[in-house]
Amino acid sequence: MKYLYFLLFIFIVYGCANVAMPTGGPRDKTPPELVQSTPYSNQKNYNAKTLELTFNEDIKLKDPKEEILIIPSLGKKTLFTVKKRKLIITPELPWLPNTTYSINFREGVQDLTEGNPAENLRLAFSTGPTIDSLFISGSVHELFTEKVPLKITVALYEADTFDIYKHTPQYFTKSDKEGYFDISNLKSSKYFIYAFEDKNKNLKVDSKTEKFGYLSTPVNLLDESQDSIKIFLQHVDARPLVLTNIRHTDKTSRVRFNKAIDSLAVTGLSNKQAIYTYGTDQAELIFYNSFSKGDSIPITLIAKDSVGQKVDTLLYLKYGEIKTTPETLKSKELDLNYNFSEKTLTYILSYNKPIAAINTDSIFIQYDTIKTTSVPLTDILLDTLQNKVVIKTAVEEIQFDEKEKEKKQPKSPELIIGKAAFVTIENDSSKRVTKTIKIPKEEDLGIVSIKVETKLKDYIVQLTTTDNQVIESLRNIKEHTFKYLPPKEYRLRVIIDTNQNGMWDSGNFYEGVEPEKVILYKSDDDKYNFPLRANWEVGPLLIKF
Repeated sequence: MKYLYFLLFIFIVYGCANVAMPTGGPRDKTPPELVQSTPYSNQKNYNAKTLELTFNEDIKLKDPKEEILIIPSLGKKTLFTVKKRKLIITPELPWLPNTTYSINFREGVQDLTEGNPAENLRLAFSTGPTIDSLFISGSVHELFTEKVPLKITVALYEADTFDIYKHTPQYFTKSDKEGYFDISNLKSSKYFIYAFEDKNKNLKVDSKTEKFGYLSTPVNLLDESQDSIKIFLQHVDARPLVLTNIRHTDKTSRVRFNKAIDSLAVTGLSNKQAIYTYGTDQAELIFYNSFSKGDSIPITLIAKDSVGQKVDTLLYLKYGEIKTTPETLKSKELDLNYNFSEKTLTYILSYNKPIAAINTDSIFIQYDTIKTTSVPLTDILLDTLQNKVVIKTAVEEIQFDEKEKEKKQPKSPELIIGKAAFVTIENDSSKRVTKTIKIPKEEDLGIVSIKVETKLKDYIVQLTTTDNQVIESLRNIKEHTFKYLPPKEYRLRVIIDTNQNGMWDSGNFYEGVEPEKVILYKSDDDKYNFPLRANWEVGPLLIKF
């Protein structure tokens, strides 16, 4: 009996213990609050060596060198030390005289247990008798997309001789998740402003790997703040163009640049002496020659990059002792497109060697087993610099015979490029290519119409796919209808053609020229893409700028 009472006692105690097990309480969602700081907010004539901030609970830091933004900078080696509830900031650099400092802690200070960041924590103080109160705010955007760029450094400088590629700014901040930024507690002055990704965290624009943007004219902070600045980012390699290497072999002279070139002029050379093409990319030029030992030909080469920087130099093409093994001829299809309104086929192939001869007898359109039409030489373009073959030729309407009408299976014509239709300068012969030409029915296509409202005279309207492939590009139109479009989603954009050259230009920082602006069409429901279905007409879509 005693044994049974003992078991019952253990069961009751154990059950009660389970019921009373602590749950840990509700999760702490309260962020830490600042209760005291040295200096205090808006303190003047501050000259102590460190900054101290005390909070109402124990804290920890999250990426302080990234999240805690101090303007002007106190140096990269500034120390952030936490002692329970206290944060101590020890500057690397001495205080500047008569200067207002502004600190934005963003998400750098968090409570110890749950990581809740202190909200809207900022601190401003001055080493002189006044607190500067002007500010610059705005947003950063990407030029050709609606995506919000993340963690963009926005910087200011005052000197006209400042170089964004070489110097570090005195004032800077970072954009938030929505792309907005603000730089506060600025003195009255003129500021040049720019923005960049700063992937390597050196506070300099590395245009080879980083997107960047700038305003060519200064922002005037003379009497009032500026709150609507917009900076558009682009990715363009703005490094000086440099010829880095020339390598001579028994068959070629290869000229290498530090980056891709955009345009090229070569003088002093005839086609009989050498043919030149781009290499695997547009940072390399290959001169194919048939020189003998001792032969040498001087040429003048002028190369420009996309921002207008150029190399103008005298080169010598010559025979080299390095023996090369002939490459296997390779091809790549770049485009296959049927234009319904023009009734033309465009087919583009690239080869890894220059084409020296074309056999037009081997290139034709085959409609059926009986009917074929040759592609004339005038419909074939050789781009020797790009190593491309462009075929643009007429293709007749699809014809149906009675059996095909019954089966509803129309024949599709084919482009035939026979074996050895193209021969390279090394006597390689191209392989046979057969491409089916899919010609849609008119009722399977759609229409998009647009209207443009603007006071500007020079602009370019482009209809593109969602991956920014340009379908059609038009200059200075007020109304237009894009016809015979395959069903898919499309986009519209406008390039402000400032220099009136019919194309987008990336600008030049050293010349004070900004990239040409790009305006993305957005519908009333804030969408950048719009769908087009078969036998639909969309529009007129109104584009205002």
